Amino acid sequence: MMPSQPIDDELRRLVPYSSRGDASKLPHTRQRGPRVAGAVLQHGIEARDGEVFKLLFESTNSDWQQSVTLVTDKGIRLGNKNFRRGVTIHYDPSHPESLFEVRTKEGMLWVWNSWHYRDLQGSLHTASQLNYAGMIVEMLSTGFRYRCNEGRDDDDYDDLIFRIERTQMADSASAK
Repeated sequence: MMPSQPIDDELRRLVPYSSRGDASKLPHTRQRGPRVAGAVLQHGIEARDGEVFKLLFESTNSDWQQSVTLVTDKGIRLGNKNFRRGVTIHYDPSHPESLFEVRTKEGMLWVWNSWHYRDLQGSLHTASQLNYAGMIVEMLSTGFRYRCNEGRDDDDYDDLIFRIERTQMADSASAK
């Protein structure tokens, strides 16, 4: 006797909706934003061109792979690699810290959480800012702490917790 398996409709509700179109084409039930007071879908940090930040992953509590998306108008340098507009950095407990340099003319670094899941056919997808996803942003003396909720309907804001801290300008970093 085969073990009972959830039917397709039950499985579909566990998987976030992804759309290649704009938000106005999403079903109304998928356009929902965060329900927790003060939670946001994305956060802007004032940044100077050449400023170096540190991303520190604190924890994750999800069976989906968690990540942080960083975007500017001119790009981000992570390690020895330049990214034209932004980069997605995956949570890796063996590598919890990353330094990155911001390239910007407008003076903003945009931050949001994202996650990776497999659909019913086993294909891997990346999603963000869908369903009830959001971040609670806490201001710290050195930057910000983010408590994130992925696209599941649970409002626990513990799926990913990370910090972004200011460090120094790139010129002063290379002088040391």
